[in-house]
Amino acid sequence: ECHRRGIAVLFDVVYNHLTGASTLAKMYFRHCRTGANNPWFNQVTPHPYGVYHDLNHADPFVSGLVKESLVYLLNEYKIDGFRFDLTKGFTNITCDEGSASWYKEDRVAFLKGYYDAIHAANPNAVMICEHFCDANEEQDLGNHGIQLWRQVNNAYCQAAMGYQSESDFGGLADCTYEWAAFGSYVGFMESHDEERNAYRQKTYGVDAVKGNLSARMKRLELNAAFFLTVPGPKMIWQFGELGYDVSIEEGGRTGRKAPHWEDLNVSERKNLYDAYCALIGFRRNNPEFFD
Repeated sequence: ECHRRGIAVLFDVVYNHLTGASTLAKMYFRHCRTGANNPWFNQVTPHPYGVYHDLNHADPFVSGLVKESLVYLLNEYKIDGFRFDLTKGFTNITCDEGSASWYKEDRVAFLKGYYDAIHAANPNAVMICEHFCDANEEQDLGNHGIQLWRQVNNAYCQAAMGYQSESDFGGLADCTYEWAAFGSYVGFMESHDEERNAYRQKTYGVDAVKGNLSARMKRLELNAAFFLTVPGPKMIWQFGELGYDVSIEEGGRTGRKAPHWEDLNVSERKNLYDAYCALIGFRRNNPEFFD
């Protein structure tokens, strides 16, 4: 149905680790932890992003299993690609928070191998990584065809709140990073890991913005204009087009957040929604400005 309506479908996949529910982990448990004799996991996570049981992507069985999984999802479910979670952790090189972003040859090789498997199954499929590593590593991956998240949350929050400081959107533009293939960066103003622009507005905005819904939504329209007119792929976090202003921390960071479809009936928010529609329509109807 999505394809019938011209909508591509990407799966969010987590191949960095497996939980204790995995048979591969259970077979070699040691006091509910990864056993030293487990051939498929790192007993001690070598990077600072350890969650559950850390997969060893250097193991041929693990890499083969991941590739089979990717190809199966493409062929069986007819999806259009993937967003890979926590790809900075796809390394077996011991590192800390300070050095985890440095170029890691094994991590680059693992990710390129998975992209090649995806590309062989479907040349048009997309692979996007939540990566956030050094420029030279992102360049290498981008030039191979892999896309990477580019987070510009702080600058857009500053602009939304009405502050000039730290509001430079330049980091969003592909053209400012000539070392990477065009279209490598999937830019976003907010995601499941950052606070909402609209929440910061109503909580920390300047006086003329904080208590004024019309002013807040107009500033978010301005943000959208300086976001969607920038060439390269963009991600809109759910309900950002309606000025969703529920904090990311409500009910806990990963807690359920209430949808507010009724916001479509609020004229100030509907104006923001219409601005998003117009800007996306402009992109679609004028591709020569965005290639």
